[in-house]
Amino acid sequence: MIFNLILLLAFPSFLESVDIPIQIHVLFRHGERSPTSTFPNDPHKNYNWEGGLGQLTNRGKLQMYSLGQHLRNYYSDFLPKYYWPADVNVSSSPVERCLVSAQFVSAGLFPPHDGLIWNPDLLWQPIPTHYLPRDQDNLLAMKSNCTEYDKEFAGVQNSTKMQQYNEKYQELYKFLTDHTGRTVNNIEHVESLYNTLEIYQMNNMSLPYWVNDTLMAQMRIIGAQNLAIYSETDYMKRMKGGFFVKTVLDLMENALNSSEKVPSTNIYAAHDLTIVHVMRALGLVDTFKPELGAALIFEYYKSGEIKILYWESWEGEIEERILENCKVPCTIPLFQSGYKDVLPVNWSKECLTKT
Repeated sequence: MIFNLILLLAFPSFLESVDIPIQIHVLFRHGERSPTSTFPNDPHKNYNWEGGLGQLTNRGKLQMYSLGQHLRNYYSDFLPKYYWPADVNVSSSPVERCLVSAQFVSAGLFPPHDGLIWNPDLLWQPIPTHYLPRDQDNLLAMKSNCTEYDKEFAGVQNSTKMQQYNEKYQELYKFLTDHTGRTVNNIEHVESLYNTLEIYQMNNMSLPYWVNDTLMAQMRIIGAQNLAIYSETDYMKRMKGGFFVKTVLDLMENALNSSEKVPSTNIYAAHDLTIVHVMRALGLVDTFKPELGAALIFEYYKSGEIKILYWESWEGEIEERILENCKVPCTIPLFQSGYKDVLPVNWSKECLTKT
C-alpha cells in the first residue's frame, strides 16, 4: 500500500489527465522465427537453425525487446517507473516462440530501477508470463475444442468460395508441387511454403531459382486468404476473435466497477492468426497478413472511451483505427451493442450448441 501511494503521488498528472488511459491491452505477434517446416527440394533443409525449428532467431529476440522499449516510450506517461505485479498481467500462447517473445517484451517494458536492481551488470528482472495448455487456450492460441466451430469450419472448407480458390490456383499448385517435391493442393499449403521462403529472405539466404518477387507477392496474398477463412462466418468470428474482445471488455468494466485490483497493463503474446481473428471480428480488415511484431492495442479511458490502435510492426508507426460499428467516442455499451453478433455470451455453451 505504501509503495502504491508513492507511485500515485509521483504521477499526479496521470490521475488528473483524461488523455492518458487507465488500462491498456496489447496483443502482439511474436518476433522473427526459424521455419517450422521445409520441403524435399529445399536447398536449406539441412540448415542448422540455432535453437531448432520454430524458435525465435536472435533478430527476433531483439525485435521483441525493442517492441517492449517502444511501448515503454510510447506510454511513458501511463506506465509506472517500477514494475508492480498487481498492475501488470502478461499472458502468452503456450507455443515457445510466443512465451520467449513475452519475456523479451517484458524485459524492454520494465527494466529494473533503484532498489529493484538485483545485479548491476544485468538490468533485467523476472516478470511472470501466464499461459494455458494449447488444448485449453481459447484466448490466444485459440485451440480449445469447440465442436460447433469445427463443424462450421468444415463447411467453409467445402464451400463454393474454397472451390473457387482451388480452381483459380490449380496451375500454381502444380507449379509449386513440381518444384518443391511436396504436394501443394490448397491455400494452407501455399501459406506454409510462403512463411518458410519469407524467413529465408529475411536472413539473406538464397531462394530457389524458381522463386521471384512476383511469385512471393502472389503467395503472400494467398496466405492472407488462408488466415481469413478461419473466421469466415459471424459464428466463427464470435468463437475466436470475439472471445478475446469480450475478455478485454470485461476487464475494462472491472477497472472502474470492481472492488478488486485489476491490472492496468495487459500484454498478450500470440500469433498472426490471433491478430487476424480479432481484427476480423471487429470488421477492421478483410484479408491481411500481420508483420512480425505487429500489435493491436486497446486503450480504456476514465471517461469510458475505448480507443483501438494498430502497430504495423515492432518498429512501425502506431495508427488509431476507427470502428465502423462504434461511433467516437466509443464506450463499452456502444461497443457491446455494435458488436453483439460477434461477442459470445457463454463460449463453452455456444461451442456445444449454436445460438
